[in-house]
Amino acid sequence: MAALVRAQRRAVLRGLAAAAALPVVGSRPAAAQGPARITFGWPFASGAPGIEELAKRFSEERKSIQVEVQVIPQAQVIPRLTTAFTGGQAPDCMGMSDAWLTQFAGGGWLENLEGMVRSSGIEKEIVPASMGIARMHKGQAHYIGYLVEPYAVYYNRKLFAEAGLPAPPRDVDEWRAHALKLTDRARNRFGYYVLGGSGWQFQQWTTWMMNHGGPGVANTFFDAQGKCVLAGPRHVQGLEKWLALYQQDKVSPPASATAGFQDQTNAFNANQLGMVMGWGGYLTVLAQGIGEENLGTALPPAGPAGQFFYFAGNGFAINAASKQKEASWEFIRFMLRPENNARFNQQYGAIPAVQAAWTADWLKAPKYAAPLEMLRSTPKLLYNPRNLPGYASFQNQFCPEQIQKALLGKQSAQEHATAVVTALNEMRAKA
Repeated sequence: MAALVRAQRRAVLRGLAAAAALPVVGSRPAAAQGPARITFGWPFASGAPGIEELAKRFSEERKSIQVEVQVIPQAQVIPRLTTAFTGGQAPDCMGMSDAWLTQFAGGGWLENLEGMVRSSGIEKEIVPASMGIARMHKGQAHYIGYLVEPYAVYYNRKLFAEAGLPAPPRDVDEWRAHALKLTDRARNRFGYYVLGGSGWQFQQWTTWMMNHGGPGVANTFFDAQGKCVLAGPRHVQGLEKWLALYQQDKVSPPASATAGFQDQTNAFNANQLGMVMGWGGYLTVLAQGIGEENLGTALPPAGPAGQFFYFAGNGFAINAASKQKEASWEFIRFMLRPENNARFNQQYGAIPAVQAAWTADWLKAPKYAAPLEMLRSTPKLLYNPRNLPGYASFQNQFCPEQIQKALLGKQSAQEHATAVVTALNEMRAKA
């Protein structure tokens, strides 16, 4: 969810045989007279210092279990973890995005946690929506959530004030007007960032498609016949309006068509952007970049078909091949203590998945109002098809390539929609 994280890391990734390979971080049998040692993989752009702090405190408290944190670059996580799992070199336990959950669980690489969930009673502690995500693969929990988050709008209050804008945009027409007013190319300032080179862009252009054409059955991507709805004429119209922000209005930097989320973050924190869209980690990272007083949050814009929000969540998973599953589960339970879950999310995350943490005073800060409103707006929540095998690669590899073609004028909005719909229909048919 300027570097996103500057922290001393206790462990540095070592290549296997090629640059894309994950380091050898698999289970290490405990020495006869020594503590058990587990490796924990952290594959997200933010939060490494918080995980390392938790690992240190846990190791000091338990003494019989020592945790080594391995930081995996988020932009390379799918090929690296795939290489590590297939080579028997994956960490004992790890952070896991819901976007990758089915892909790794479907490969048989993640432990089925249902037995641990039942025996520990942890389910009653976790927000139900998070447990629903955890069970997306065959109805069995393959991770335990530590955060839930909406895909929200983040804006720079200072730049809004300078542009004479008293409030964030409510609909797509106001979005365009705000973005134009915030753009001053002579000063290297832009109203928005299209983010073409990251999986995070998927929620941007599909928001415009959904708020123009509407979702399918039960706020999914599919109609009653099981076919993806995104190639409808109104959905394509929404995509055309989103593309026009870059192509005609030029309210997004030229490089944004192929840029990643770190580039977006750097530009926002350098006061070069008025508005961005992103996941919950931005609540912390952007506030640190431009100052708490300057960060505003808002709901994604409404369109002719309504207003809809994406939501997601990350969790902790255990390697099915680990020899240290019980020790890994102990560490996960430690991280999910209400006070630990609250502290981590306050510093590096989004909304805690542990329900007891929702009473924390810090969640009353103004920047959390819009995200909490989105999570409570059940009828508006969109269910992207992360349950489909291969969805992680679809969102993080296939879609960036496709949207870059559209942004750079190498395919039309209709061609882009057709390519995406074809891929989703094929994924659903295989599933």
